[in-house]
Amino acid sequence: MSLSKQVKIILIETTNSGNIGSALRAMKTMNFSRLCLVRPKDFPSDEVETMAANAKDLIKQIEVVDNLDDALEGMNFIVGTSSRMRKVPWPNETLENASPRIISEVENKTNVAILFGREDRGLTNDELQRCNLHLYIPANKDYPVLNLSMAVQVVCYQLYIDGLLHQDYVQSEYWDVPSAEANHVNRLINHFIEVAEELEVFNKGNPRQIGARIKRMFTRIGLDEMEVNFMRGFLSAVEKKLRDK
Repeated sequence: MSLSKQVKIILIETTNSGNIGSALRAMKTMNFSRLCLVRPKDFPSDEVETMAANAKDLIKQIEVVDNLDDALEGMNFIVGTSSRMRKVPWPNETLENASPRIISEVENKTNVAILFGREDRGLTNDELQRCNLHLYIPANKDYPVLNLSMAVQVVCYQLYIDGLLHQDYVQSEYWDVPSAEANHVNRLINHFIEVAEELEVFNKGNPRQIGARIKRMFTRIGLDEMEVNFMRGFLSAVEKKLRDK
């Protein structure tokens, strides 16, 4: 098991460059090294180096991308951090309960991405709907506020401790095909919705937010690559039948 290699911390549209440096320091303390920035407002920056302190060596490893698809390339299991309940509920766990599941995914050679949103408003609904699991950090209900780098520190700490506790006990489950990459699942979801619209069984304006529920269903299942390929082939066959009518 390698938390350092298999877990990628993703910060989306970070405004304060100091938070990037502080996040690096928090990560290195807990033996994490993969940081990805999606459209950061101010990077590179002297403040990043200042706040990173003795974690400056990780700066050169930072991945910077323009969109979430690129950030999730090669990732299989996606975790979103959020303290807000949504209109369409998603699997949502406390950090304490979510951590063993993340550790188990890593034990099974899965690449895990953990998303942290903007300082002022967190992750969007669309971003959260890309996730297999949402986690939240329990806090004072009257003031449940954590600085971005603090949140990264708490999540990395919990994973580090649980990784140490479980490394001698958690056994990998055998699976014959690798877990599907998140971007492959997302393309399957979009394909499924397109076919459902063509069959006129799905309406984008549906008040029960069927689109979001379809996304929740596919991200919750935990598909492997063969299952995704089969479903894509099945949907393509349906499209062909519709066009041959």
